[in-house]
Amino acid sequence: MNTLQPSECFRWLLLLALSVVLWNGQPPSFSLYAADDEPTASELAAIRAAEEARISAIDSIYGTVVAIYGNDRKGGGSGVLFDPAGFALTNHHVVAAAGLDGWAGLADGKLYRWKLIGTDPGGDVAIIQLQGQDKFPVAPLADSEKVRVGDWAMAMGNPFVLAEDQRPTVTLGIVSGVHRYQPGSGMNQLVYGNCIQVDSSINPGNSGGPLFNLRGEVIGINGRGSFEERGRVNVGLGYAISANQVRNFIPELLATKMAQHGTLDAQFGNRLGGVICQSLNLDSAVAKAGLELADRLVSFEGVKINDANQFTNLVTIYPAGWPVTLTFEREGVQKTVTVRLTSLPYEPIVKEQPKIQSVPEKPAEEKKPEERKPADKKPVDDKPAEPTFQEEKQGEAKKDEEKKDEEQPAEKPQPKNPAPQIKMPAQKPNFGKAGQIRDAKLNDTIAREIAGRWQSAARADGFVDSTDFGLTLHSDVLRQEAKVGTQSLTFTAGGMVLARYEIDGKVTIAGCDGKTYWLQTADKPAQEISAAKAHRDPHFAQATVLAGLLQKELWQAAGKLALDGSDKAAGRLCYRLSLTDKDSEQLFVWLSVVNDKLQPEIQLVKSGVGIEDDEPIASTIYRQWKTVANLSVPHERTLVRKLSEEELLRIVTTNVTTLGKVEPELFQMPK
Repeated sequence: MNTLQPSECFRWLLLLALSVVLWNGQPPSFSLYAADDEPTASELAAIRAAEEARISAIDSIYGTVVAIYGNDRKGGGSGVLFDPAGFALTNHHVVAAAGLDGWAGLADGKLYRWKLIGTDPGGDVAIIQLQGQDKFPVAPLADSEKVRVGDWAMAMGNPFVLAEDQRPTVTLGIVSGVHRYQPGSGMNQLVYGNCIQVDSSINPGNSGGPLFNLRGEVIGINGRGSFEERGRVNVGLGYAISANQVRNFIPELLATKMAQHGTLDAQFGNRLGGVICQSLNLDSAVAKAGLELADRLVSFEGVKINDANQFTNLVTIYPAGWPVTLTFEREGVQKTVTVRLTSLPYEPIVKEQPKIQSVPEKPAEEKKPEERKPADKKPVDDKPAEPTFQEEKQGEAKKDEEKKDEEQPAEKPQPKNPAPQIKMPAQKPNFGKAGQIRDAKLNDTIAREIAGRWQSAARADGFVDSTDFGLTLHSDVLRQEAKVGTQSLTFTAGGMVLARYEIDGKVTIAGCDGKTYWLQTADKPAQEISAAKAHRDPHFAQATVLAGLLQKELWQAAGKLALDGSDKAAGRLCYRLSLTDKDSEQLFVWLSVVNDKLQPEIQLVKSGVGIEDDEPIASTIYRQWKTVANLSVPHERTLVRKLSEEELLRIVTTNVTTLGKVEPELFQMPK
């Protein structure tokens, strides 16, 4: 039998250590197999560098990991802060057990109050918000499509409620599989599609916590693990919801919704060497767009489809209402369509089942660990309640019952890879109706926060915030690169806007003096119109939306602001905001969640009065942002129609002028 010598063992460990830091895939500049038995100076330096890099990465995100408790400060789950306003990601089954609010512990040793923002029973994700700091530390979300089998993965959280001081436990492993599928429980609940499989230890209490790469980026949210039949001990199979799926649902959850997942209302199977449509709801959007039974699915959202399971995995990562583009083939002819996904229903979440986040007992042969309660820690704004004499007696009675349970015969073996189970608290949490805003007041606050961040990001240092300030954008109008007209947009901080454009020889002027909306065309005198009719003119709507860059109260005159949820515009994940006027007419504004590199960036992407494919009125896509007067302004605006965003006209700004003093007469309706 061949055995490794100590020097060989050392070099294998060195190779392992080096792989931890060499995430760029470049080989080391020295040999791992020097002639001497002792490590060289460069090898020792590499080991120290690897260790330092790993510790530094952990230290950079240590304070972002959240220990989550209910109001009784018992049980326990985990989460991770992703936004400085205190927004944190966790599992749905964690908040389902804890309720709508509770306590959260951070590595600073303090407890903070948290409240539920939104939850996704289908994908087992939720967002809570911590309170008690003006700015919380955050961890960035990675592009989980770049995760590879063999990558290092760190699971962080609060397993078995071990953290008396609220400092998280860290376990290191590797990615064992990607694009895994784990079925859920109930009707369309707790489904783990396109998820990440790891051998990092994920135990009860880790649920909802982050799975990090060695750059300190969140690649997934831990939620499920495979356990021994008795004892709830991890056996090296854990599953995390991918960061890309989580990111798609963030706007839905921030809208205070019980989010729903999307479906094409069509099923596919592997037949005749292709992925064939086997069943189809004839009333579905995709059927109306032309899909028929026996059609072959070619691609979905830009991904070539080779297997029916691959499609099932992909569709699970998108929320209901998400616009998807697919290509299908019939008799050798391909067709590409864009439709919105319809919603998958949920059954009522009322089942009484074992709570996955409770502190489990150890196997009989092991000594039960001493119970640790977070109630001993001082919260930020309140002191934990001391147990009453009656509660102490109840605790003693509970211990007696547990002792009797230990003497009972062994229970029947449980499944080794169970779906997370939900136990509702005594008072069932009101998650609201599926797909609808649960808390309109909270939604309004979050919508204004998002819009305000866009405004702040667009303003450079030195911007003068004054009500007596305005801009005029002078532009050419192009159709298929040929100039067919001109456009000028004038908007002010006081809410006055004016749009004048001439296309194919026809002149149109629309304006608002802050109170009255009016319209004038070449063949008709000026007349007063409703705000809804004014916003149905995409040129005037551009001026209204861009005026938000200058206003102290964003779009106050345009209607009531709300965050509708997630949507896609110009190929980008967006927050879709709506402005609803007194006649219930709506103007929609799409603000980006991230940039092309998936880094957080809130920027105006699109505006329009419709969100469906058959909307006859054009929407506007905004591009080419340039700084003028310390303000970032779009120098290209494209009129598009349909969900596929087919280009109608392109408007290119040639000059921008500032209004030194706003003249109200300019915006008043001509007599």
